[in-house]
Amino acid sequence: MIAATRRGTLALLVATLAALGGAPAVLAETGTPVGGTVESTLALSLGEPSLFASVHAGHKHSVYDATIPVEVTATDAPVSLSLADGEAISGTRRGHLVRGHSIVAIALQAAVGRGRFRSLDASVDPVLEQWSEPVSLEGATIRLRQAVRGTHQPPIGGYHKLLLVTVTAAGP
Repeated sequence: MIAATRRGTLALLVATLAALGGAPAVLAETGTPVGGTVESTLALSLGEPSLFASVHAGHKHSVYDATIPVEVTATDAPVSLSLADGEAISGTRRGHLVRGHSIVAIALQAAVGRGRFRSLDASVDPVLEQWSEPVSLEGATIRLRQAVRGTHQPPIGGYHKLLLVTVTAAGP
């Protein structure tokens, strides 16, 4: 899990207790005043990606799908989940599965949930999901789709692509 916390999650619990009574809260056992600031938390957890599996094979093209489960926590909103090519920032390899010098002609596509697929060879990395409110352990599934033209293209086994999954929160 990748997580960034400024002062820890204990501050969140303490500030919540202090806000309930209107006056500073006091711990009953010690008589110690309780208070604090809620600090920002941003966390992204990635599950095990599935292997590509054929979902359609026809005369003109074949389609393969794979998934990556993710879990997002962010105390500041809005929150965005995006995906980028981690190997090529431009050129013919950007967004395409590769094996040595061989490149799949059609770019890899990604979507979250029932959202529309977005090509990973675009000049701007696609935002796949957005939340307008803070989220806690919000689960989502990134769906990857690879189309392969004709029957002359070899199966996609052995092809690869390093993907960067990013979660961002605008915050105050």
